[in-house]
Amino acid sequence: MAQWHGYIGVENLNLNTSQRQILIDEIKALGPQSDPQPARLNHWRTRLDNQAAIFEANFNDSNLTINKFKQRLGTIFSVDPATIDHITVQPTYATRKTPVVTFTRSGTDYVRFAAFGGTAATWPQSRLEAVAFLIANSDDWEIPQA
Repeated sequence: MAQWHGYIGVENLNLNTSQRQILIDEIKALGPQSDPQPARLNHWRTRLDNQAAIFEANFNDSNLTINKFKQRLGTIFSVDPATIDHITVQPTYATRKTPVVTFTRSGTDYVRFAAFGGTAATWPQSRLEAVAFLIANSDDWEIPQA
């Protein structure tokens, strides 16, 4: 268990409104309660459709594992986490691979999680991956300029 200052992304694929809110509230609670460096406190940016968010914080990396997310989803759905499957891809948005995990159950995709640059990335490396992702997907994340 180590502290990792980086960026994570979460995208709702099929959670209902209350399930999505429970998951988002749990992710918002990750990170320190106080820190002299404000950037290490959990803060986030929401996609324009409110179905995805990118969080920055000084996370305990043991809270960012596939099994931890399966436990969270199992609690939300009131199901055994062992019945939740996942698929991982590793796109590169700038210079580092970003593990992107899609969680499924009974053939339905429910939520996608990304650790920008991976938890071995430095803070600047993770930031670079998150910014490159935002640039590549700016139509979904940016208000059009007049």
